[in-house]
Amino acid sequence: MQWLRRTGVALALLASGCQGSGPPAAVAVRTSGCPRCGGVTRIGALPKGDLDECSGVVAGAAQADALYLHNDSGDGPRFFALGLDGAPRGELDVAGATAVDWEDVARGPCGAGGGSCLFFGDIGDNDRERDGVALYEVREPDALGGARRALSAEVISLAYPDGSNNAETLLVHPVTGAFTVVTKVKKNKGSARVYELSARPAAGQPATFAAAGAINAPVGKPQFTGGDVRPDGAGVLLRTYSHVFFYPMAPEQTVAQALAGPPCEMPAADEDQGEAIAWVPGGWDYVTIGEGDEAPIHRVSCQAP
Repeated sequence: MQWLRRTGVALALLASGCQGSGPPAAVAVRTSGCPRCGGVTRIGALPKGDLDECSGVVAGAAQADALYLHNDSGDGPRFFALGLDGAPRGELDVAGATAVDWEDVARGPCGAGGGSCLFFGDIGDNDRERDGVALYEVREPDALGGARRALSAEVISLAYPDGSNNAETLLVHPVTGAFTVVTKVKKNKGSARVYELSARPAAGQPATFAAAGAINAPVGKPQFTGGDVRPDGAGVLLRTYSHVFFYPMAPEQTVAQALAGPPCEMPAADEDQGEAIAWVPGGWDYVTIGEGDEAPIHRVSCQAP
């Protein structure tokens, strides 16, 4: 890692369809054009109760200082709204959805009628045996608090072009609404694969992702477990169990194209089974959360590159 930092060599790996079983080649870490960040700060914790296996988080747009979170597999089709400090702000069911293995949530433009929508990624497949996966589009709540209630979902059924894949990272472009999935490598071998769906299918119609390359974590554990696209489209966060990376994104780039470049290594908290990460609106800060009862909420404060 120190050698990589000293040289600053940019050796991005984008090998479409790569499925090598050996260890991935070294990937350099970007040393310029990176956000300037402070250390990791604990700002709160998840409330005691049902939110005990947090797998995905995203910040709201319509509701100030709101985080939307969901559990990993084993829970039903529901999500939770919290304040940045972990204070409960609501529990919501997703009507018309099932929860085989929800692994991530993203926010982006709604497919119809404008506005901000949440997209819950039922994309987990540890045994790699599912014929297809699903995204559930839910309009961001216009109010929080009060009794538990249900929100209707639009189902987007998806398949991969090359069979089953296990994934824990869902990314939505904030302008185009394109969907990107980054797979999770099995047994620490090979490269993660990137798939994109650039155009939303017609309502009720299934669609197939397009293969869009491959990616390796530059350092640390190789499994990508979550990510988030900046609301202004200026970059992408990806996390693993051990590290956080920032991939700059130009206005004309797709998310997959941004992920082909060398990333910046960002401050990362020491978390148990860390899978959730999200930008905080209004700046360059981000939050991360691991799994477990009353898991800490960590925040990293950054300034623009």
